[in-house]
This record gives sequence, C-alpha cells and structure tokens, in this order.
Amino acid sequence: MKILKNYSFRKKTFAGMLLAAGIPMLIGYFIMLQMFNITYRRSLNQEAETILNAVAGSFDSAFSNIYDGIRQLAEEEIIRKNLENGDGAGTSVYRELYAVSSKYSKYAYFSIYDAEGNKLVSVTENTYIKEKLPLDWSVLYEAGQNPGRVVVRNARLYEGEKRVEFLRAAMAVRSEKGEITGYIVATVNDGLFDNMKWGLVSEDQGVIYAMDSFQEMVYCSTDSYDEDEMRRIRREMLRDEAADSDSQNACVSADKKYFYYVDYEETSGLYLFYQQPVAALNQLKNRAFTIAVMSAALGLIICIFLSKSVSSFIYQPIKRMQDAIAEIRQGNFKARIKVDSQDELGQLSESFNMMAEHLTDNMERLLARERELSEVQIKMMQAQLNPHFLYNTLDTMKWLGKANQIPEIATISADLAKILRMSISASPEVPLAKEVELAEAYVQIQEIRFADKFEFIVDLPDELAALLVPKQILQPIIENAIIHGLGGRENGRVMVQARQTGEEILKIRIRDDGVGMSREQVWKLNHCEEDTSEQHRMGEERHSIGYYNVNEIIRLNYGDGYGLYTESEEGAGTCIYMTLPVRKGEKDV
Repeated sequence: MKILKNYSFRKKTFAGMLLAAGIPMLIGYFIMLQMFNITYRRSLNQEAETILNAVAGSFDSAFSNIYDGIRQLAEEEIIRKNLENGDGAGTSVYRELYAVSSKYSKYAYFSIYDAEGNKLVSVTENTYIKEKLPLDWSVLYEAGQNPGRVVVRNARLYEGEKRVEFLRAAMAVRSEKGEITGYIVATVNDGLFDNMKWGLVSEDQGVIYAMDSFQEMVYCSTDSYDEDEMRRIRREMLRDEAADSDSQNACVSADKKYFYYVDYEETSGLYLFYQQPVAALNQLKNRAFTIAVMSAALGLIICIFLSKSVSSFIYQPIKRMQDAIAEIRQGNFKARIKVDSQDELGQLSESFNMMAEHLTDNMERLLARERELSEVQIKMMQAQLNPHFLYNTLDTMKWLGKANQIPEIATISADLAKILRMSISASPEVPLAKEVELAEAYVQIQEIRFADKFEFIVDLPDELAALLVPKQILQPIIENAIIHGLGGRENGRVMVQARQTGEEILKIRIRDDGVGMSREQVWKLNHCEEDTSEQHRMGEERHSIGYYNVNEIIRLNYGDGYGLYTESEEGAGTCIYMTLPVRKGEKDV
C-alpha cells in the first residue's frame, strides 16, 4: 500500500478495484486448477482400482479352476497308482489328464512329472512344457517342501535374446507312506494370462504386471518392462502399505511417466500391478492450464476495462471539485459544482457549494465593511479641517495668551493642540490611558466654556491602562454627554468607568446625570447599524453623527459583536456602554 501513497486518487481507485477484482479471480483460477487436478487424479485412481479389482477377480477365478484341476489330478486314484507303480504314462492316465485339460484348457496346460522331475505325459506340446524340471530349486522343489499345497513360481525361457516370463503351478503327489511319487504341473503362459484379463483393460488404458512372492515377474501384458523398476515399486508400495493400511496403493515411476497401483491376489499369491500413463493427466492439466491462463487473461482485460470505467465515473465529481477549487484559487468565487447524485460525493459537492456561497458572502461583507470604514475615515479627516494648520495656529495663540497674561486662552490652545496632535497620529489604535488623556484635554476646554458647571470623573484601573483601543472614540461620546446630556445645567456629572469582563471583553461606561432621552431616541441609537441611509446617518439631531461614527469604527474593526449600546430615560440621565475586545499593548501612560 505504500507504493500507492503518492498516486492520484484516480490511480488509487483504479489500482484498488483492479486488485480487488483481479486477485480473487486469479486465486479462484488457481484453486480451480488444483481442484481439477485432484478430481481427475481421484478419477484415475478409481479407474485403476476398478481395473485391478476386475483383473484380480478374473485371476482369482482362473487360479481357483487351475488349483481345482491340479487337485483333481493329484487325487485321482488311477494316476496315484500308476505313479506308485512307475507307469505314469499309461493310457488311463492320459485319459484322465485329457479330461481335466479339456475342462480347464483356457486357463493352463496340465502335465504329469515323475518323482525325478521327468515329464511323463502332457496333452499339449509347446516350448513352455519342459521334458525335465529341476528338483533342487524352482516350482518342484517348493511343491516337495509344501505337501498338500499348490505352489506358484516364476519360470522363464529365451527366444533368441528375448526373455519370456510365464508361470508354473505344481503340487506333489504322495504315496500312503508320504513319499513323493510324482508332480502335477500347470503351465500358464502370457497367452493364457491375456485370456484371463481379456476385455478388462486395453493397451491404451495401461499395462498389467504379475509378480510372484519372490519378486520374480510371471506376466507382463506388453513386450518390454523394467524388472528393477517393478521391484522398486513393489518395495516402496509395500512399505507405504505397512505404514498406512488405509492409503491407496499408488506410486509414481522414476521417470514421472507412469502411475503404479498394486493389489495382492490371495488365491495365486501373486502381486498384480497396473501401470497407468501420466501423459493423459498431463495433457488434461496442460489443456486446463491453457484454458485457465486464457480465461484469466481475458478476465484481467475485462477487470482493467471495468476498473478504469468505474474509477473514471467515481473520479468525475472529484475532478469537478478540483476544477472549482482551482477557479476559486484564481479569484473566481462564482465557481460552483454541478451536483448530480445524492451519495457521499454529491453531499461533499453540496457542502463545497455552500462553503463557496459563504466565502462569497464573507468577501462581499468584508469589502463592504472596508468601504464603509474608508468612508468614515475620510469624513473624519475632512472634519479635522487641516489639523496641521490648526495646530500651528493654536500654538501661536497659546504663546500670545501667555504674553498677554490671559491663562484661559493658553489652556484652551494647549488642550486643543493636544487633541489635534492626537488626531494627526498615524496609529489607528492607542493605549486606553492615552485615549482618556485626550478626553480629559477636551473636558478642560469644556470646563472653561461652561464655567465649571459639571464634574468629570475617570475610573480606570492600572491593569487596563495599556489595553489598545481605536483613537478618538471617547471624545465624541463625552461631547454628547456634556453638550446635549447636561444641557448647561448646574452641578452636572460625567463619569467614565472601564472594566474587563472575562478574558476577552473590555467594557467602558460613559454616564451622565443629565436630561436623558426618549424611548424613540434610544431605539434609534441602538439600531442605527440597521439603517445605513444617508438621511439616518445625518439625522434630525446632529449629536447622533459622532455616536454613529464611533459605533461604525468599532463594529467595522472588530465585528458585529462589538460597538455601542445606550440606556436612558427622560430626566434620569444617559448611560452608554462601549464593548471592545481586550487587545494587549505596551504600557504607555
């Protein structure tokens, strides 16, 4: 997943969908191939088991008949007496042998040998029936060692360089004293073996082998075989069978070309082998693999196409959002996203459009406030009547008053010069202590004018002296309180009180004990920001201009949550509350 970290959303979506669809599909094909291999291998095992069971059943039936024929001849009284008398080749013996051979001729060739291993009589003459058989090894030796039993052993002969394997079954004939008087021998060659398995297995299906208990080959349904390989297979399969009696007797040849299955035929004591070619399984596996690869490739192409189409469809709303964001970055605040769905991306697009609307509204409000603030500042500058010139003139008047010993003129000139000097200051904010100092200078001028008819009180805690406020916001309000509030009455009072409320609010209260105002006047002052018409700004009463300008300066600088609020009743004075944010500044008082 770290590889996809720096990819675009579209590429991540495409890769995620491709992996989500492609990996399960490939895993499914792999599992399908494995299941096909297991299923077909199981089918081959069942086929081999069926063939081996059928061949074993045929061999069991055949050898049961062979054993019956051998026992019938060995127990025949005429044959026993003739062998004891040394006349085993008599006519009566031949007649009995012929009768048995005729009955079981499709299974074996029957012969009678004397106690010395010499052939006495045989119905059929062929290369498999020898004139003499050894007594010290092979089948006659085993028959002599196992009285009353039929033994089976491998036999072979050579036709040029070709070695031919076949089988002999023999039983010793004994006298009443237990002495061996002769042998009954049944010979089974490859042709008779072929008769036993005829119709049960074809050459295309595989090869049948038979091996005696001494690991000697007695039959092979094909012309050639590797005897050492067969012995290795037998040892390996017998070892596996001993380790797990429930396991299927199957083994793979050393060259990986054949499967081998083994079964033990109890009647004859032979081990039957079935050789099954692996080529058929490999061909089917290769064919299935080819089909799976082609199907996987086609499926992968379809997955790529569908993943690309779906990822492009999912990406379209995001692309439109990217384009809209790019336009807003370039200053086009009218950019909007077309919403054509109600899913999460559609909801996100709607939220973006709402955000863009709010952003546009905020920008328009900000521009409007800046224009209003500029207009207010221009009007205040116009009202200053060229303060530089006035300041120089007042300075001249101050020195003339001192020269002519008229202190009132000097005081008024000095205070007015202080006010003008503050007004031409470039800083829009001043410490609260400086603003109070400006207000006191203005009050001194008014005290001279009104001959000390009112009292001016300031309550400013030291910890609030350095807080920054817009300049010239106290003087217009105090001017209204003195001129319009007190109305020239005797012993009036104007009080300025500052307090901090919480950690973010500065409250300044300007209170007079003058004539007060009507409810209508109070309502107009408290709702002046709701009516921005020129008529309301000028008003019927000129004293509201200063109030309006101060309120606008505060509101435009700090927001709608700040400004002025008036409480008043006729005859009970007026109280104006000024709400400002706490803005820390260096202490300068």
